[in-house]
Amino acid sequence: MPGIVNRPILRMTSGMLLVLTLSLTACTAFAPSQRASWKLTDPPPLDPQNQPLNSPQPATPNTQSRETQRIGPQQTIPQKQEPPAPPDNDMFAVPESIDRNQPPQPCDLPEEIPSRPRVETPQPQMRSKPETTPQRPSGPMMTPPAQVGPLEMTVDVIPKRQLGSGATFYLIVKNTSNQSVRNVILECEFDSALLFPGRREKKIGQRLGTLQPGESKEINLTLYSDALGNHCCRFRAIAEGEELVWKSVCVEYVKKQLELSVIGPSTRTIGSRAEYIIKLSNVNNVDLKNVLVSVSYDASLIPREASIGSERESGQLKWLLDTIRVGEGVQLQVEFDCEVAAEFACMRVNVSSPELPDEQASACLKVTPTQGVLDVHVRDTKDPIARGEETTYEVSIENRGLQPARGIQLQAKIPRMFRVVSVEAHQGNQKLNLRPEVNQNTLSVSPVQELPADAFLRYTIQVKAIGNGDGEFEVTITSADSEQLETRVSEITTVNR
Repeated sequence: MPGIVNRPILRMTSGMLLVLTLSLTACTAFAPSQRASWKLTDPPPLDPQNQPLNSPQPATPNTQSRETQRIGPQQTIPQKQEPPAPPDNDMFAVPESIDRNQPPQPCDLPEEIPSRPRVETPQPQMRSKPETTPQRPSGPMMTPPAQVGPLEMTVDVIPKRQLGSGATFYLIVKNTSNQSVRNVILECEFDSALLFPGRREKKIGQRLGTLQPGESKEINLTLYSDALGNHCCRFRAIAEGEELVWKSVCVEYVKKQLELSVIGPSTRTIGSRAEYIIKLSNVNNVDLKNVLVSVSYDASLIPREASIGSERESGQLKWLLDTIRVGEGVQLQVEFDCEVAAEFACMRVNVSSPELPDEQASACLKVTPTQGVLDVHVRDTKDPIARGEETTYEVSIENRGLQPARGIQLQAKIPRMFRVVSVEAHQGNQKLNLRPEVNQNTLSVSPVQELPADAFLRYTIQVKAIGNGDGEFEVTITSADSEQLETRVSEITTVNR
């Protein structure tokens, strides 16, 4: 009798021990890695680790191999979009006559200048604080106006940049008077060590036209340098040949310590997703510690997935990485839903650390409505991968027209680092018997005779990585009904060594 009474207790105790053991095993298996970097020649295994961003829960395996977490819905906060760069046809070399038809006149510029007044630069939240301006910058200086004019100018720039990086100057010219100011021209003169892409001149201008009372115009200018030291720019606004306001700002260029790049698409259609890969590499001779990566994005982009460890704030995602050792790199991913049309939907990356100056990179894409009746989307199921691994491209085609689409054919450009393993096509739940052919990295699949209205056609193209690098998989879909039904969609995949 005592043995019979104790059996339920023993069973209950054994059950509790089993549950506790499984819980500890699961926590160990799914806990995010403490190491946020890896050697560039030896990437870590990419086990699936997906979890909700707002309320972390135990992860469940899925078919994706990205270390990402889903980003929960959040009220979208409109983001102020940076104005696009001035059109090339409005920019000219100066000095120049007000009359466009007259050729530019030569002008001898002094080789060096005396010390200049200290410039006060605005301090936005997203940018670093400028340091004290050097006492003897090189290059010519503009003459300050004799009296305060009707225009005000502010210039903002990150004061320290790495060699080869762009220094972007954000300018605002405002009419603070109660009268219009006509024929306003903004001129920029910069040191010989600074380069403006596509031009040899060291003095360029931009016509702003007429500024009404209280009106302001914003202009962005990005210059590059491969020379160490402090390099300066002088900006002035003139109207009817009279200088009204000027500013001078310098940027210090230091040795490159961090390589930063952003890889992603340039075009998408409404309803599709845009995936970006952010690459950071330590090219310095010391370890980089407490590296903070922040990604801001326009309101037209809705974040849906991001690499493990991200924290979401209003309009941006952040990662605080541990030490990135010499010769090591980190890869982060972000996926956005493209829900509205946009000419420039941009995401911007800012990297900061006590050991290096802020580094920035950006990527923009054009989001357009679906052209024609075929809505085409493409995605890779595993990205990034290592050489020798496989990934699958999924191509979905929906006939959004009122009539059947005939003679649908797929052609794809396979990146050089991939070899096609298999190709399948399904219409609904039915597998189609199609003939794929590969010729010089171009995959062609025999046509599908008919796709009814509102029906879906899906291709799965499995590839194996035989090399490394960043490759663009581009799909072209055509229809026998009309040449206007041709649609091209691409997806970029990264293969690590």
